Amino acid sequence: MAEIWKVFRCSACGMCHGRKSTGHKCPHCGQRINDSTPVVDKAQNPSELRRKVLLSNTPPELRESLAKRLSESESLINSKASYTPARGLAEVRKLVDSEGKVSINEIVEVFKLKGFADSVEEFLETAEAQGALVRLGIGMWRFLE
Repeated sequence: MAEIWKVFRCSACGMCHGRKSTGHKCPHCGQRINDSTPVVDKAQNPSELRRKVLLSNTPPELRESLAKRLSESESLINSKASYTPARGLAEVRKLVDSEGKVSINEIVEVFKLKGFADSVEEFLETAEAQGALVRLGIGMWRFLE
């Protein structure tokens, strides 16, 4: 089981930082972090830790606004950066009707929402070449998986 990341609040300077354990110095002021240093939050991975440290060091009156903006930007980054043919197939799989058919308009719409609209033509060519989709006519495909 992976060790939990902890958000420590330095007793000397009040700033937060993240580590897995005590026995180090505060990166802000150099104070020794020990077992009595308060742990204000915990995270499962470095990405979550980064977000929690950032929010812990933000004034309370701004935290909610910052958390909302971070969430919006992370979902936008994740959806655009993580296009793969497999993800494209997963999205198309959700669109097929009872006969296994899907239209280009539906695919374009979903790909736009997911942030990878530029990949529609490339996706369709790859899916056809690999036999996952068969073109039935102009703008209409049958999903074979």
